[in-house]
Amino acid sequence: SLLKERFDLYYAHFYALDAAEGLLKLQAGYGEPGRVMLERGHAIPLDREQSLVARAARTHEAVVVHDVTQAPDFLPNPLLPDTKSEVAVPVISGGVVLGVFDVQHDQPDYFTEGDLSVFSTLAGQIATALENARLFAQVQEADKLKSEFLANMSHELRTPLNSIIGYSEIMLMGLSEGIDPETMNDVQAIYDNGQHLLRLINDVLDLAKIEAGRMTLELETVYVAPLLEEVLTSNAGLLVNKSLHVSAETEEGLPPIEADRVRLNQILNNLFSNAVKFTDTGEIRLRAFSEDGWCVIQVSDTGIGMNQADLNVIFERFRQVDGSAARTKEGTGLGLAITNHLIQLHGGTIEVQSELGKGSTFTIRLPMTV
Repeated sequence: SLLKERFDLYYAHFYALDAAEGLLKLQAGYGEPGRVMLERGHAIPLDREQSLVARAARTHEAVVVHDVTQAPDFLPNPLLPDTKSEVAVPVISGGVVLGVFDVQHDQPDYFTEGDLSVFSTLAGQIATALENARLFAQVQEADKLKSEFLANMSHELRTPLNSIIGYSEIMLMGLSEGIDPETMNDVQAIYDNGQHLLRLINDVLDLAKIEAGRMTLELETVYVAPLLEEVLTSNAGLLVNKSLHVSAETEEGLPPIEADRVRLNQILNNLFSNAVKFTDTGEIRLRAFSEDGWCVIQVSDTGIGMNQADLNVIFERFRQVDGSAARTKEGTGLGLAITNHLIQLHGGTIEVQSELGKGSTFTIRLPMTV
C-alpha cells in the first residue's frame, strides 16, 4: 500500500515461485483486486509465454514495458482493466529466483530508469526478507526435532536409571543380606550418583518439554507455609557438613494461591538448592508474604553473590555463575532457566538482587487466588 501511494501506482503485487509446481503464486496484492485474486488462489505458470511476470522469472532480468498494447506477451487481467505500463522485477537470492515483484500504471511511458533502480533495490530487500524467513523456519524445525530427540532420549535414559536407583536403595535399606561395609559404601555412591544423574536428565527433559511447547500446569489450591517447610525438610541432606542456619517464615493469614504444587515445589527446591550450593556459612532464609495483590516468595542467602555480568545471563539456558572448566559447583546450567519459565507459566515473575561476596535474594511474585 505504501509503495502504491508513494509512486502513485495503479497497482502493485508480489508473486512467489513454487519451483516444485512450476507456478508463480500471488502472495500479496493491493486493494480489492489483490483480495479477490488471493481468495481465488491466483497463479501464473512459469512456462506461460503470454506473461511479463513469468518472463522476468525465466530470464532473471527485469522486464519494463512502456506500452502494454505493444507487448505481445502482456497478460491482460480483467480485474486490472486500466493497465497501460508495467515493470516486473525478479526477486533473486543466491542466484535462485524466489519470486517476482510487479508494478503497473494506468499511463503509458510512466516508469523511468530511476524508478527501475528503486524497484530493483526493493526486490533485493524482499529477497533478503524471504531468505531470512526461510532460514528461520529451518531453524525452528531443527529446534523442534532437537527438542523431540531430547525428550525421547531423556525418557529412554530414565527407565534403566530408575532401576539402578531402585535396586541400590533396596540394598541400602538392608533388605539384601551378607553385604560388607566397604561394598555398602560403593552402593551408597551408586545411589547418590544415580540421583544426581536423574536430576540432570529431568532438567533436560523439562527443557525439551518447554521448547516443544508441551509443558502444562495442573492447578490446585496451594498453601505456601507448609510448602516452605517441605522444602527445608526435603533438602536437609544438602546441609550436612555446612555451617548454615536455615529458616522459613510465612506471613500470618497468607491466603492460598492457585498453582501446580509439583512445579511450585520444583521452583523452590531449585532456588533453595542453589542457595545451599553457593553458600558455605551464614544463613539461608525463606519468606512468603502478600504485596499489592501478589504472593511474594523470597529465597535469600549470604553466599558468594554475583556481579552485574552474572545477573545479566543468569536465567539463560546452559549459563552458570562459574562457567569455567575448573568450576567446583556441579550442574547443567538449566535450573534457573526452567525455574523462570515455570514461574511465567504461573503468570508470575522472578527477579534477583545480589552483591558479590554478600549473597543473593531471589524474589518470586505469583498471582493471589481470586
